[in-house]
Amino acid sequence: MTDFDGASQQFLAWLEQTGTAINPKIALRDLRASHCGRGVVAVQNIEEDELLFRVPRSCILSVENSILSKEIPKATLEYLGPWLSLILVMLYEYKNDSASNWAPYFRVLPTEFNTLMFWEEDELDKLQASAVRDKIGKEEADETFRTQLVPVIQEFADVFFCGDEHAKARAEEMRSPENLQLMHVMGTLIMAYAFDVEPAVANKEVDEEGYASEDEDEALPKGMVPLADMLNADADRNNARLFYEEEFLSMKAIKPIHADEEIFNDYGALPRSDLLRRYGYITDNYAQYDVVEIPHELVIQQARELAPPTFGKRIDYLDEQGVVDSGYDIATSEPFNIQESVSEQLIVLVQALLLPDAEFERLAKSEKLPKPKNMTATDAECLRRIVKARTEQYPTSLEQDLSEPVRAPTTGPYMSKERRYAMARLVRIGEKKILRSAEEALAGIVNQLSSNGAGKRGRQDNLDVSDRRQKARR
Repeated sequence: MTDFDGASQQFLAWLEQTGTAINPKIALRDLRASHCGRGVVAVQNIEEDELLFRVPRSCILSVENSILSKEIPKATLEYLGPWLSLILVMLYEYKNDSASNWAPYFRVLPTEFNTLMFWEEDELDKLQASAVRDKIGKEEADETFRTQLVPVIQEFADVFFCGDEHAKARAEEMRSPENLQLMHVMGTLIMAYAFDVEPAVANKEVDEEGYASEDEDEALPKGMVPLADMLNADADRNNARLFYEEEFLSMKAIKPIHADEEIFNDYGALPRSDLLRRYGYITDNYAQYDVVEIPHELVIQQARELAPPTFGKRIDYLDEQGVVDSGYDIATSEPFNIQESVSEQLIVLVQALLLPDAEFERLAKSEKLPKPKNMTATDAECLRRIVKARTEQYPTSLEQDLSEPVRAPTTGPYMSKERRYAMARLVRIGEKKILRSAEEALAGIVNQLSSNGAGKRGRQDNLDVSDRRQKARR
């Protein structure tokens, strides 16, 4: 038996001791040959709604369940917030090694990752102008670890390194590059594997589809759910879902699963750039969720070329109305459709910036906003220029990127530069395709509205943009 298999068997034995119930129709498998680590596979046919496994809430690796939460003031943990407090707890349990209740669990969790946090600069450069680079935040995370997490460890060194006469020195060593890297590992495990753990008694508001708002999900405590996080994810083949009960978390089949089929969770509608940032891989299945982010500054810059530079009061008003953001998404659609793909905020922002002063004053006085369906040729031309300028931020063209094979290699080291270069190229190709489609569609709209004499404000019903919300599932 290999160390890998031995760790799996110890983990399963530990789960049994915790009171976790596992359906004998499933098994934990070694999927390293397909670069998927461990996965859960059906060994017999499984019916829809059948229980796959049930994990006691006491088994969850969370702030609430760790001994550390009884030794450190609640106010300190609240100050750290859900993410940092869970990183603190995971560091504590990890440093305790075999003395930790979760020691067998840590031994099956990865310690190396392909997520963007661990890429070299030359590898990140292959993402070119993708906005995902600004979301990595490694330097900001390092600063947060040094200024918020390490001081708490130092203050409670005798608790964190219980029984060690060198506790204070070890706490000071938490500032070292090696320990900061360990904090990134714990943070990456949380980002890739943790769940937003709903309380035993639900007290949050959900919509008609059962989803909470992003703000409410952010406020939920994070928790590592053993075995649930062994499921790989697939947007198309998702066949299981985690259900929250008073004393347990239950994973159930949401469709029939045949013997030898892998059991998949779902990460939700993530673009491939975020899939790569959070989980370290991409698949064609998630190309349908790709987006390009248009920076706010770029919108202002292009709008100024078509309108007087009197945006100050307008930006303030639009900000009050919830229109202004740091960036605006253009999503993929097939065939490409402005109504489905372009952020309503972006269209409204452009319209409001280009309005004549008198017309804008009338709208502001009545606390209203322009309607996207009333887009003019000037509005569409400004959007086209914005898209064109965004495209020019990428140093290579779509044709250049497509001129060589771009599929990520399926053989060789999982964290090789070749694989990372290929994944980065696929991300930027997806974004450039969206920009190409958007520019062509907007050029067509400009021509259509201009030929119809709609340079002035006029109704264009087929441009009505419906409200779109992404549901956070995990």
